[in-house]
Amino acid sequence: MLIVVGGLPGVGKTTVARGVAGALGAAHLRVDAFEVALLRQGLVPAAAEVGAHGYDLALAAADTCLTAGTDVLVDAVFDVAAARRPFRDLAARHEVPVHWVRLICTDRAEHRHRVEGRPADLPGHVVPTWEQVRARRVDQWHERHTVVDTATGDPAAAVFAALRG
Repeated sequence: MLIVVGGLPGVGKTTVARGVAGALGAAHLRVDAFEVALLRQGLVPAAAEVGAHGYDLALAAADTCLTAGTDVLVDAVFDVAAARRPFRDLAARHEVPVHWVRLICTDRAEHRHRVEGRPADLPGHVVPTWEQVRARRVDQWHERHTVVDTATGDPAAAVFAALRG
């Protein structure tokens, strides 16, 4: 099984992904970690130059895990269809179900608080500012997906319910 968790920075993707992947025994692939590694290794000169490279590395890791029979949860913004399409194709190639989950935070004040208050939890990771998050454009998700609001209830429980449904 492939689970794709997307959403704007600060909505709680990594927190939810860690809980869900841990409970399922699935590999948790965080695109931020791949992007930071690219920068740390000097393979990309600046964060603005990372582009799709982090997604490509996560895709390769997901392919390896699925080949071994390991379920995978990928955690990234997935703001454009071009970032999502290869994961859809990967699931089809492996003949495994893909579950798309888009996290949102409808409480704008809470979302801002999360963005402005979170520390970088990866060495070398620079978290975006609230202004950068607000300016980010996300295209329409055409994939059949579940929307989970992290401002209310238990978002991990909502993801588990979507996986069962």
